[in-house]
Amino acid sequence: MTAPLPACEKDATAAASDVAVSGARLRLRALVAIGHSPARIARALGEGISTRTVQRMLRGGATAMPQPQLDRIRDLYEQWWDLCPPRRTRGERAAATLARRRAREAAWCTGMGLDDDLLDTPGYEPHCAWRPATGTGTAADDPLGGAS
Repeated sequence: MTAPLPACEKDATAAASDVAVSGARLRLRALVAIGHSPARIARALGEGISTRTVQRMLRGGATAMPQPQLDRIRDLYEQWWDLCPPRRTRGERAAATLARRRAREAAWCTGMGLDDDLLDTPGYEPHCAWRPATGTGTAADDPLGGAS
């Protein structure tokens, strides 16, 4: 007869997944705060992550994601955290304005307001709220190489 796993081991695994998603959510919110729309983020993340998935993550609806997708979110954040989206067309400018407005209304901070060492720490909440950011440059359309 085999004994069931102790509840604390199962809970620890679930908590680790929740923390990873929480860190990914903060990273996505920071990208929106600097002006990247959910659609632009989904395109950059590539196959397996739709605009709808990004929107669900931003709202706090997703509680689990495969590790490769969480890694892609981390990698995209590392590339874009201080870069604004392009403003080449009227549509790009409108999408960036809407993204910033959403972040302002929800009080999401940009990457500068996050403590990167604590992003994946259980219970971490940034001490900053939304503030306008100009970034240090313009983000590439395909920062992860072949994501689209």
